[in-house]
Amino acid sequence: MVAAKKLKPVEMIGDLEPMLTRLKLTAIRDQLETLLDQAARAEMNLREALTMLCTAEVARKDERRIQMGLSIAKFPFVRTLEAFEYDAQPSVDPKQIRDLATSRWVANGDSVLLLGPPGVGKTHRAVALGREAIVRGYCHFPP
Repeated sequence: MVAAKKLKPVEMIGDLEPMLTRLKLTAIRDQLETLLDQAARAEMNLREALTMLCTAEVARKDERRIQMGLSIAKFPFVRTLEAFEYDAQPSVDPKQIRDLATSRWVANGDSVLLLGPPGVGKTHRAVALGREAIVRGYCHFPP
């Protein structure tokens, strides 16, 4: 077994940044001082502080995954399901749209076909459903 060399606290902090970079924990690396100060002010124990650090890292990775997905998708504009005016299109079933928003159809490898005359919100719903699938993590892109 290899014994870990004893480091002074100052040396440990200096070694931490390259390790976080190597492990690709860039959110923790970039916010380390702020996060550690926040943990100290909240008097967190080690487990709570580690959970907070990991939460920040996961949030950053999710944000980057979503941004990359939206960039690759090249949607012509930003549309959300919340912004769709169901009152203006009474033939659209909100319950069916909510079901499609779960993105199970993507996980199952199914397709969705939106039919209708011009101006009824087909593109709006298609873009919004695509965004939902990306946000929910059903669309995976190469690193």
